[in-house]
Amino acid sequence: MATRLISLVLTFAFATTAVADLSMSYRRLLPLEGGSNFRDLGGYRTADGQTVARGRLFRSGAMTALTDADMAYLDRFGIKTIVDLRSNEEIGLYPNHWAAKRGIEVLTGDYSFAAMMRSEESGERPEMSELYPRLLESIGPQIKTYFHEALEAQAPMVVNCSAGQDRTGIAAALMLLLLGVPEPTVIEDYLLSTDFRRPAVEQGSVDLAEAAKTNAFAAMMLEYRKAMPHPDRPNPLVTPDGVAYLAFVIERIRNEYGSVEAYAEGELGIDAQEMATLRRRYLR
Repeated sequence: MATRLISLVLTFAFATTAVADLSMSYRRLLPLEGGSNFRDLGGYRTADGQTVARGRLFRSGAMTALTDADMAYLDRFGIKTIVDLRSNEEIGLYPNHWAAKRGIEVLTGDYSFAAMMRSEESGERPEMSELYPRLLESIGPQIKTYFHEALEAQAPMVVNCSAGQDRTGIAAALMLLLLGVPEPTVIEDYLLSTDFRRPAVEQGSVDLAEAAKTNAFAAMMLEYRKAMPHPDRPNPLVTPDGVAYLAFVIERIRNEYGSVEAYAEGELGIDAQEMATLRRRYLR
């Protein structure tokens, strides 16, 4: 009995040390050769003085270009679940090879990128200030899945889209806000995507001109690259007068629900008891 107890203690000690060493291998952005915007939501302080746990909640852009070395590094985190917010077109164009090779559960939605990008009024592509609040409906089922998995302790987990900034930015912001991270900090985390994205990596080796013949996402990417003077540099996620696009989502939530907590209860089905569970699970 004593020998078994000592063995268990040593195993726990070694595991704890390994996790600590792993969390010290990056500050926020994970050091991946073929990653884009793959980062940890942990480390932020909440309004009541707690800290979001590191190594539990990650966010990322498309993971199609991860190298074997990247995969081996990510394996050490023991990631259980990936909630992929991308459309059918994006997933078909840029599959997640890492998840497929490792048998990691990937939860997706079934929706069209082309439909998401059309304005309800004109049928044309909407302005970002219009598109962002609408994403609460466009990816509403996936956001609900993300929080359900978090509550069911399916972490460590990753939430991602193609760039890891817009849809992922909304999901990550909701998580941080519900955990009690102050809004200015959440906005700053959202804006980091401009620094951490690698558009060339996200595009990979796909021939966009050929893919654009049948894939709406490829067509949009091709159009974007032709229109931008520096297509391999991410654009800041703000309006010309400096308002973060995420602010339009937060404004809509406050106008329609009163608070992020009320939105979570009404739309995500997270009651007060589950909110306490979420915070207990992901705060230190």
